Amino acid sequence: MKTAIILAARREKESEIPYPLKAFAPDLCLLDRTIGILRDLHFSNILIVVGYKAEMFRKYEADDVTLIVNKDYEFTASMGSLALAKDYVKEDFLLIESDTFYERRLIEQLAARTEGNCLSMTEESGSGDECFMETKNGFVTKITKDRHRVCHFEGEMIGVSRITLDTFEMLVNAWEHVSNPYLNYEYLLMDVTEPLDRPVLVLKNLIWGDVDCEEDFKKLQNVIYPRLRRRENPFDHDNLIMHLHNIFPDKDVSTAEIIQIGGMSNKNFRVNFEDKSYVLRVPGNGSEGMVERTNEEFNAIEACKMGVNPEIRYFNAKTGIKLADFVENAETLNAATIQRHDNMKKIAKIYQTIHGSHIRLKNEFNIFQEIEKYDQLIQKADAKMYDGWEDVRPQVMALEGYLNELGVELCPCHNDALYENFIKATDGTIYLIDWEYSGMNDPMADFAALFIEADFTKENQDYILDKYFNGNIPVNVFQKILCYMILWDYLWAQWTVIKEAKGDDFGTYGRDRYERAIKNLKKIRK
Repeated sequence: MKTAIILAARREKESEIPYPLKAFAPDLCLLDRTIGILRDLHFSNILIVVGYKAEMFRKYEADDVTLIVNKDYEFTASMGSLALAKDYVKEDFLLIESDTFYERRLIEQLAARTEGNCLSMTEESGSGDECFMETKNGFVTKITKDRHRVCHFEGEMIGVSRITLDTFEMLVNAWEHVSNPYLNYEYLLMDVTEPLDRPVLVLKNLIWGDVDCEEDFKKLQNVIYPRLRRRENPFDHDNLIMHLHNIFPDKDVSTAEIIQIGGMSNKNFRVNFEDKSYVLRVPGNGSEGMVERTNEEFNAIEACKMGVNPEIRYFNAKTGIKLADFVENAETLNAATIQRHDNMKKIAKIYQTIHGSHIRLKNEFNIFQEIEKYDQLIQKADAKMYDGWEDVRPQVMALEGYLNELGVELCPCHNDALYENFIKATDGTIYLIDWEYSGMNDPMADFAALFIEADFTKENQDYILDKYFNGNIPVNVFQKILCYMILWDYLWAQWTVIKEAKGDDFGTYGRDRYERAIKNLKKIRK
């Protein structure tokens, strides 16, 4: 298979430049990236269907790239564009929506298939424009953008598919008899094929996104692409083998398979060795001084005893190297899936278990003291906090007195409720991983972190707190949570400044949190 069709005719509502052509990084746009990946995989017949600002795409014409112009792009949708490629297609092909951004492994896996159609799906993104999928036995049975028609939120369709020549001909023939010019190809595909003709490739924990508006573009530029760069950065294989040798000193670890699986503060790798799978955690840049590893080791092992953390097999408190059991086929929760009612119920129980355990963790995590510690680390790194921090910091630190008025409780806390730290096993069990910042703290600090990381709706905040408090939410809870939201945002803004001073790139992550802290400060006592 050497053919790919890229759909790029749509008129943009918020940009004079088509989003596939708009640079989100120096000398890099969506179309550059897509064509680059296709050429790396030896695709030699790349068809781009254009319409809006068609002249801006002319620079891509080449021996292996053909432009097809949809003159009626304002009055047709994706099927109208796809049908225009009928005279250029002689084999099975990849169909790619030009406004979609994804890890290259998606294209690699679809291109590796030698026969049949294949759609692609990953976890629900929470973008508000999801195209939901339902499946049965690995085949697609429903595609819809109407969440009221979804029985089970299994995942979201990605705009990259493998289409056979036979199916394409059926689509084109059916299109000739359609009276609705705004029909999208995925819906017509459901009409002309049977479920067995619609296998789906499921990619868990995929970094991807659609760019339909300026907000989406800024998210790609400042959040998604920096995450992708961190995941795809090369790593020193020999160094990782050395770590494994220290963990398994009496075994030949040269045969171990090592696969990078992401991480924000750290780099995480799946290690397949002697018929078992593990997660190897290697601390990232700028971790020194931020994390007390002896505290983490003690606290994480206690979490294992509580059954909320996968079993830890090795921990080096000096280096921060950790080896834990890999949860096979686990789903990493995201901002959308963590707010499903079944998941929220389980997370409420996890917090009940942790907060009510009566275990004394090795340390107290006092956010005000952490802010002071990070002040010193910023100075040591010769970095500078964001503009205006001299006026903002006293307001942040003044929250200590307000919290004491509301009443502070100390119990075991995780303190890093990034949704990616919640992983769901195939049996439905949810684990809470990465206990680097754990310690004794107010339990509402955990909920504050959870709510801001996943942008919980007010209804879902009420729901999970109702489950946690068994229907009796205390009167001061939301005031306390608001205070801790501000504190977390300010602290992680400091964290970003330190990490970026060490060479990492987090886009606007830190500044966004800092500005949200300022915005929420205005709500205190109102």
